[in-house]
Amino acid sequence: LFPYTTLFRSDRIVEKLPERKKLIFLKSRKEGKSSKEIAEELHITVGTVDNQISDTLRIIRNALKDENLAILLFLALFLN
Repeated sequence: LFPYTTLFRSDRIVEKLPERKKLIFLKSRKEGKSSKEIAEELHITVGTVDNQISDTLRIIRNALKDENLAILLFLALFLN
């Protein structure tokens, strides 16, 4: 169950990203395209693609970490 909720939560986070960042990330992760393929398709550098993907992964990690902390705090406060 946990991996599925994490995937759902990360999909929710990706949906809130700016359009360009979301497009690059989805082309990479959902369509399986390489950074070079994405760069050529969008007429941007491979470095830009890699930076956008890295930034998106950081955003997802931080958001999931914050949500998990909130859940733990709730459980600690209300289930003791």
